Amino acid sequence: MAQQVGTPLKRSLPERNTEGSDQPVRAVRRRRGLPGSRAVVGGLLVASSAVGLFAVASGSAEGPSHSYVVARHELAAGTRLQQSDLELATMELAAGVRARVFDSAQPLVGATLVSPLGAGELVQSSAVVARRGDAASRELSFTLERGRLGVGVKQGERADLLATYGSGNDAFTVVVVRQALLVAIERPRTSAGDGGAAAVTVAVDDPADALALAHAIQQGKVTLVRATGAPPLPGVPPTYRVSRT
Repeated sequence: MAQQVGTPLKRSLPERNTEGSDQPVRAVRRRRGLPGSRAVVGGLLVASSAVGLFAVASGSAEGPSHSYVVARHELAAGTRLQQSDLELATMELAAGVRARVFDSAQPLVGATLVSPLGAGELVQSSAVVARRGDAASRELSFTLERGRLGVGVKQGERADLLATYGSGNDAFTVVVVRQALLVAIERPRTSAGDGGAAAVTVAVDDPADALALAHAIQQGKVTLVRATGAPPLPGVPPTYRVSRT
């Protein structure tokens, strides 16, 4: 039988491992796993932070777009506001604050400031009281003895001013001014608290009221009665006299 001549067959032999055995060497490779839950959450936080910073940076680049009225310089309580006392400043305010401020100085001209303001301080509606009249309103200042100023009365409120004339059975009390605006009240301070006479400034619109109050200050004893929000009571006479027996 003829021997077939051809290319000799080659048999691949198993690789020897380093220990000399004939067992084939199997390469072990670590399978790449999915990222864990912590890594996913961390990535989301980083991404959201980046978006937030971008939004803030974009907004700050535009800047505030609204202007509101502020004090141009320091203003004392009782100041009748003029255009020169006010100016506009650009700023962003919360919705609740915007309802209590002014975007124009015109409505404030002629109003009375009932609390002091520093330069650049925002003018809020609670700090001013508008007069019934115009800039021609009269202001009078006088002192009230202790006990003739209603407890808890504050500047910016309305008050009735009463004057008592005479003494004994000849004394009588009249209503001098109704609903006068209290521009300023200065109470002296002592170690025991409030004491002594208080300096009061009121504004009236009627020249006749100013004249009557000036006469009462000089000739009678003035008493201030708180009347904020209280209409004149019907049936109350303008003059009260002591009943003679």
